[in-house]
Amino acid sequence: MLADLRLGRWQDVLRDIPDGSVRLILSSPPYDNARSYEGQHLEEVDFGRLGAFALRVLEPGGVLAMVLDGAINDCALSITPFRVACEWARLPGWHLHQVLAYGRHGTPGEYKGRFRRDHEPLWVWHKEGPIACNKDAIAERARNHASAKHHRWNTKRDGSRRDVSLDRDVRQIRHRGSIWDYGPVGHGHDPSASMNHPATFAEAFARDAITVWTNKGDLVVDPFSGSGTVGRACIDLGRRFIGAEFVETYYREARQRLAQGALAL
Repeated sequence: MLADLRLGRWQDVLRDIPDGSVRLILSSPPYDNARSYEGQHLEEVDFGRLGAFALRVLEPGGVLAMVLDGAINDCALSITPFRVACEWARLPGWHLHQVLAYGRHGTPGEYKGRFRRDHEPLWVWHKEGPIACNKDAIAERARNHASAKHHRWNTKRDGSRRDVSLDRDVRQIRHRGSIWDYGPVGHGHDPSASMNHPATFAEAFARDAITVWTNKGDLVVDPFSGSGTVGRACIDLGRRFIGAEFVETYYREARQRLAQGALAL
């Protein structure tokens, strides 16, 4: 499968993507200068331009799934995500499909004056047209994952046994709600966190999103590729990938990650 990671600003290096050729844009843009990347704060994201780009390159019914939160300064939460939502809602042919929660448990601590944030908003937009949402496709992987865990058996009156823990895990995924919980995400918890990037996706989250909103062979784009988690998941799942990364250190590390062989999932 094609995995094409490009070094530079997404506005510059992704401009040649043909109209209506992308099934999914999956990304987490930097916001509010909340983090530094290799000692530098990146330029503020032009969300108006990003929305116009998505409308141009997405297929009818194509999805943009974007993890976007607001920074907290002096106990005040930035309204950046809500400002973007209001701005995009005015774009013709652009629809807010749903707002989900990407669960990635925060670092334990007191968090004086506020509650620990254990999730980030996952904004799901789609271009006008029939949207694909293959929720059942992630149930089989959940079954395989659950089968490797400790199970709790329930013995029926006829002597047969049923693996209730497996049933519960699969049922939860098959009928997944608005909270996509991946537990602690960070160094020591997820392979993607072994990269030097300070804000990584959970690998399982990237795989789930790609599985739900695309089919094999579809094109997925990440304008803010970071550690390359989306591209890595695309290779493993048989999707095509084009991404952009502005910070050269992350770009080099992500290219090495994408060069690895496909994983057996």
